[in-house]
Amino acid sequence: MQQLNTSNRQRLESLIPVLQQAALKTATPSLAYNHLADLIETIAQRSAYIALLVEYPEIVQRVARIMSASPLAAQVLLKNPLLLDSLIDWRTLLQPIDLANVHEQLHRDLDASVIHEGEPDIERQMNLMRDTQKIISFQLLAQDLENELTVEHLADYLSALADMLLEESLYRTWQQLRKSSKFDLPEKPKFAVISYGRLGGKELGYSSDLDLVLIFDDPADYAVEVYAKLGRRLSTWLSSMTSSGRMYEIDLRLRPDGDAGLLAVSIDGFEHYQNDLAWVWEHQALTRARFSAGDTQVGEKFEKVRRSILLKQRDLATLKRDIVDMRIKMKDGHPNPTPLFDIKQDYGGMVDVEFITQYLVLGYSHRHHELLENLGNIALLTIAGNAGLIPMELAEKCANAYRTYRKLQHEIRLRGEEKARISMDQLQEERSDVRKLWELVFDSTHTIAEAKTE
Repeated sequence: MQQLNTSNRQRLESLIPVLQQAALKTATPSLAYNHLADLIETIAQRSAYIALLVEYPEIVQRVARIMSASPLAAQVLLKNPLLLDSLIDWRTLLQPIDLANVHEQLHRDLDASVIHEGEPDIERQMNLMRDTQKIISFQLLAQDLENELTVEHLADYLSALADMLLEESLYRTWQQLRKSSKFDLPEKPKFAVISYGRLGGKELGYSSDLDLVLIFDDPADYAVEVYAKLGRRLSTWLSSMTSSGRMYEIDLRLRPDGDAGLLAVSIDGFEHYQNDLAWVWEHQALTRARFSAGDTQVGEKFEKVRRSILLKQRDLATLKRDIVDMRIKMKDGHPNPTPLFDIKQDYGGMVDVEFITQYLVLGYSHRHHELLENLGNIALLTIAGNAGLIPMELAEKCANAYRTYRKLQHEIRLRGEEKARISMDQLQEERSDVRKLWELVFDSTHTIAEAKTE
């Protein structure tokens, strides 16, 4: 406070009663006031932000409500005070987001970010993209806290945002590479970004990692060298820490041969690996994979390979054993030392539903092609029920259980808790339904596995 000039000190002093009144109007006044005090301490040296709060006291009320409702939101605001600007027009903040328009504006702003003679300002471009990601994510967070979005719609938006940023990142890194390369490279790379996991299933959360596989289809002699370099640059562009933070944590370990494999693989190499070398768990992961960015023709070739793998007729007994073995390994890799129920990892939880769905896709897609579509666990369970592969009533119950798990997991993470764990007396019916379906699908092997590991 002593380091501030007189004008800024006076503004701060006039803000104190505004902060107190705003905190008192929340459900947790002490928590809200502490968050507001932390925010003021963060922005005290930035006179523009202090002036903003003095001029718009209603922003303080909105900040208090958001920060007290979610520690996650509080941390986002504390790390990114630039988001305060978005709170001026509350009605606009709660409007549906047009990502196509956002992308057009971002593309223009990035093109305009030059140092001299058209040379791009890489650092500024990377910061612009990170700022855009944070602003849109915060807008979604505000709508989320106002109950304007379901968990499913939120995940759709966050996944579409990630796809858009992947597309723009790929464009920027390719332009860099074309300028510096010794090869005469085409205007657009014959390269696709394939998403797996949460992004692949369009179930992305606010802080989800991106599981990516990078594929190219180019007969040129330079292809392996150039696309490996493109993969490294894309990875750096997405995950490097700049003054605006990090855009995404990314994980490339699902590529053929994992960490030992090439960073970018040819479509032919990918097909050979999936046909001849991949483990069952890699085919499980393939059920949730999709094209996210890049050359659509390469994306179409990937989808053709994906479908051909999923259409294979498998020995169901062997498939069941392999999936149960992987489930045991996953459970052992995520021990829960608490007396609570881990919504995601414990038996009867989210992973069980996901493994059941993956088994149904791998085991029966050759007879029921509708299972090939990457529609998410809830829709696929319903399809399997309609096809008579599992009892329809139990399919609906487990689909509802999965929806409940996702919603509760989301609410817990909004509260700032890393692990989504609840009391054992909660969701007993949902857990029982999931276990019944598991035992029906896997011939009771789940109960055996649980007895061995507990």
